[in-house]
Amino acid sequence: MERQPKREDRDEISGGTRDKGPSEPRPADIGMAMDLGVPLGGSIVGGLVIRFLADGWLQTSPLFTLVGLALGLGAAGYTVWTISKRYLGS
Repeated sequence: MERQPKREDRDEISGGTRDKGPSEPRPADIGMAMDLGVPLGGSIVGGLVIRFLADGWLQTSPLFTLVGLALGLGAAGYTVWTISKRYLGS
């Protein structure tokens, strides 16, 4: 009974290249993800806390929800803009 070559051996024999899948993330990529994720997550949590406190204290349920949504979207856009400028070198 003849031994079947391993997949790597078959690729070398046939001259084909084997796709090794996605490469490992570089430290710079992980740093950019953390640099982007922490401020965005913090602004969401902070906005929710301020919204609940303000709406509960002033009894204006939808007002601060909408104001907080607009401010949060603006802050998130600004954060993405500044971090992308830093990492893209513009």
